[in-house]
Amino acid sequence: MARLKALPWQGAARQSLGQLLARQVHAVLLHGAAGIGKLDLALDMAETLLCEQRTAAAFAEASAARGGACGRCAGCALIAAGNHPDLRVVRPQALGEPDPRASQGLDGEAAVAVADSRTRASREIRIEQIRELAEWTTLTTHRGGPRVIVIEPAESLNTPASNALLKVLEEPPPRTVFLLVSHRVDETLPTLRSRCALLRVALPARAEATDWLQQQGIEQPQQRLIEAGGAPLLAAQSERNGLSPELHGRLLALLRKGALLTAAELVAAVPREVPVGGSVALFQRWGWDFLAFSLAGVVRYHPQDVAALRQLGAKWQVAEACSWMAELRNARSFADHPLNAKLAIEGMLLSYIRSINDPGTHPGD
Repeated sequence: MARLKALPWQGAARQSLGQLLARQVHAVLLHGAAGIGKLDLALDMAETLLCEQRTAAAFAEASAARGGACGRCAGCALIAAGNHPDLRVVRPQALGEPDPRASQGLDGEAAVAVADSRTRASREIRIEQIRELAEWTTLTTHRGGPRVIVIEPAESLNTPASNALLKVLEEPPPRTVFLLVSHRVDETLPTLRSRCALLRVALPARAEATDWLQQQGIEQPQQRLIEAGGAPLLAAQSERNGLSPELHGRLLALLRKGALLTAAELVAAVPREVPVGGSVALFQRWGWDFLAFSLAGVVRYHPQDVAALRQLGAKWQVAEACSWMAELRNARSFADHPLNAKLAIEGMLLSYIRSINDPGTHPGD
């Protein structure tokens, strides 16, 4: 496991996190948009805290994050091997353990979008995981230094697990740091938030994120970044696991046709092997742009298609667009394992046509 590297846009968040930990704060909740590297930040800080060259001086000074881990001591070697005994990462089973060897791992919400679809329970952090964690914190640390617990995403804690964690945080074990990561902080238990210092991690500046994407070899980085809502890790992942540029353009051309799109055209254009998740995401961005343009004159994802969206608004009603968007949300539940990907995408596009040409008839009726 290679040593985690700091993402270039995280300087301010890293400094703020270090200042909180230097004040002996035992629990920090990092929150912000998915796909900006909050999990990477938490893991990188965990590595810094567990570096024995730094913790040998004092725990508080090590927490200040003035510099990173040395990468040479026994603690760093254990982290590099992926088995440091004083570090625990708690995630839903559907996400598994983060792998820092990948080009910067996705935050949990983004990872769920590309993970195999599993049961609802496997996407939650369960009480058994927190009970095991609580028992582990009663033991003496193996290396004689601090212990670090990373929980991500915090909103995936079910209610019993949240209450169990709350009890641990109310009487925190000595020399133990909890780093919670949340992509939808409002969905975490309010009492749990009250036991943590909240630290918002902001989206990076567009120029900085674009430069980073270019360094990763991502084609059309500006467009990818726009489609990912400004989140560079999501933009990079969409390049690797989403639609090819050719298929992206082909599906977007179908959406632009709007009321003129025919069933024969879409059947001919949709290939047999089509990524359902990437296609649904494209359709959702198109629908959000239509609604935003119709209601507020704003276009976020497809600024080059203002004319097409304006023309589409002559026939497509906002209520019908909302109904189609609701159908797309339901489609996400089977996006990773459709029985027939081509039929699934064709069905969504047929619903799109019906919602435009047959006002009052909800998609899927």
